[in-house]
Amino acid sequence: MTVALVAAFGVVAVVNWGAGQRRDRRLEAITKVLATAILAAVAASAGDMSVGARTVLVVAVVLCLVGDVALLGDSDERFVAGLGSFAAGHLAYVVTALLVGVSWPRALLAVPFLAVLFAFRFVSRIIPGARRHGGGALAGAVVFYAAVISAMVVTATGTPCWSAAAGAMVFAVSDWILGYNRFVQPIRRAQLVVMASYHVGQLLLILGLVAGA
Repeated sequence: MTVALVAAFGVVAVVNWGAGQRRDRRLEAITKVLATAILAAVAASAGDMSVGARTVLVVAVVLCLVGDVALLGDSDERFVAGLGSFAAGHLAYVVTALLVGVSWPRALLAVPFLAVLFAFRFVSRIIPGARRHGGGALAGAVVFYAAVISAMVVTATGTPCWSAAAGAMVFAVSDWILGYNRFVQPIRRAQLVVMASYHVGQLLLILGLVAGA
């Protein structure tokens, strides 16, 4: 069943990327929500996890699904709602990683990655851009989100399976690109890069957490 769900997810994700490039907003919205819903099914059925860890993992994916729905709109209000949903989802991923088991020496291997990610134009460009775009409240929300996703990357890196770390890092890169594209300047094919890295990152993160349980 897991293989079938992952295959279905792959097909839907690729259709979503194509719809985004063709600007087919209806198909893009449907496949965006469907892809994450399939990931929730993967989280609910793959591997052999404890009831507690699996429950929190499913909650994490569902919160990301809520964020996907919020981000179907382009307004600042929808963006903040999506940011909040994804932040809650990342916190649920943190709890899942802790339930799976985190080796803190291994977790610290994520620190150089995060240092590079957030040093490269995040503090100097993205945060000021968010402040210009929506004031101190939006800039504060972006900083809080960065802290939450950093915690997710660190704890995922500390779990036993390498794919959880890789997925968390790719997920973080997706969010960095989204922020830069929105608050600093447009990036060529940003939608494709954001969605592809989001889909691949979240799939690897889920499978890695399941495998490490």
